[in-house]
Amino acid sequence: FSLLPQSFPKSEFDRAVSVASSMNKVVDAISRDHEWLKATLGTAAERDADFTGKLLDMYEQLYVKDTGSDQLPWARRSGSRLGIIRSDYMLDGDSGIKQIELNTIASSFAGLSAGVAKLHRFLMGRFGLGEEGQHPPENPALENLAKAIALSHKDYTKRHRCEEGSTVVLFIVQEGETNTGDQKMLEHRIFEEHGVAVERRSLQQVSECVTRDNETGRLYLDGESEVTTVYFRAGYAPSDYEVATERAWAARRMLEDSVATKCPNLGYHLAGTKKVQQELARDGVIDRFLDNAEEARSVSSAFTGLWALGGDMNESDKRAAEAAIEDPHKFVMKPQREGGGYNYFGDDIRAKMAKAGGPQGLDEFILMQRLEAPTQSADLVRKGRVEGSGECISELGIFACIYISGDGKVAINDYAGYLLRTKFVGVDEGGVASGFATLSSVSLT
Repeated sequence: FSLLPQSFPKSEFDRAVSVASSMNKVVDAISRDHEWLKATLGTAAERDADFTGKLLDMYEQLYVKDTGSDQLPWARRSGSRLGIIRSDYMLDGDSGIKQIELNTIASSFAGLSAGVAKLHRFLMGRFGLGEEGQHPPENPALENLAKAIALSHKDYTKRHRCEEGSTVVLFIVQEGETNTGDQKMLEHRIFEEHGVAVERRSLQQVSECVTRDNETGRLYLDGESEVTTVYFRAGYAPSDYEVATERAWAARRMLEDSVATKCPNLGYHLAGTKKVQQELARDGVIDRFLDNAEEARSVSSAFTGLWALGGDMNESDKRAAEAAIEDPHKFVMKPQREGGGYNYFGDDIRAKMAKAGGPQGLDEFILMQRLEAPTQSADLVRKGRVEGSGECISELGIFACIYISGDGKVAINDYAGYLLRTKFVGVDEGGVASGFATLSSVSLT
């Protein structure tokens, strides 16, 4: 973590908060727009057949295709949808915030970021640093994420008339998970504040301990506890399916094809892919998902330059690709991956394009404008010691929750909290769990 908070313009922080619920609406609308999702992800899915292709195929089978019978997949009969979404922004010169990523699965660090903000408020108060108005704002991320999951759980138990004490929320986690602390903070808050029990299993363990009643579509853990909500903190990377591959994919399908509420369901998961983010940034596309023109303008004003690669390239995309070959340091090239460590920067972009025979051979990638974030000095702490001091840049993450009940009513759609990640200038990637950045908080100016 950073020893002290980082300055951030209050107007831009408020702007990011103000579009949080609108971004949720966009994700929900995309998740149900089967035709657009398939058209958008088609070529990327073909090139990335073993991951994006499998996710898209599962989505089509469970939510789109004619089953040839009156019996619809359980996934279509569930109705309820829970999204815990984090939109990541970076300041770009005089342009203010620009979105660099939309995370719809396994959006992490709600617990730890709330703790860092609390630590920073204490340090600034204890040692008289800055005015009170410059102290980090309250960060309700842990509280609000727990509240959303608990609401999903209680709505399920009411709709399905479950017996008290017979139900659980199931966290799907990675084998050998290293971010357990953040997840445990959420698990404990769910139980302490809402009395809801949480169990943790990996995709590989699901096939051994979770069953589905094929008459009702209900999931049962260890033959006893009914699963109300499946919260995915894994399943977003190919590595999550590498061990016992067939069992892991079968487990993902069984969990999806049930009446339990999924966070996220496959539609929400696919709505967070890089290709979808790139297509959303095209002129006028956002209007397909938001009826209110002013709301659409507010959201799209936070988009940065994003361009297609591969067979979907138009003339604008081709010009951007040529510019990236000419000066690759002004761009970032991103694959359909989450979790950090997969992007291409600088001369590596040019080399990757050359290896693929040109940008036309990179359907599974997108191109993004590289932002010019302002720098600040910071002391970064790791493993209890100051790792170093120097000029840093920061990335703001805005959590937002949306819950739509089985009857189609929107029960929650709101800002939920924030995180700030800070890293030394010259470090390209930005993940905390992957070791590139540290957690921080904002001092609003």
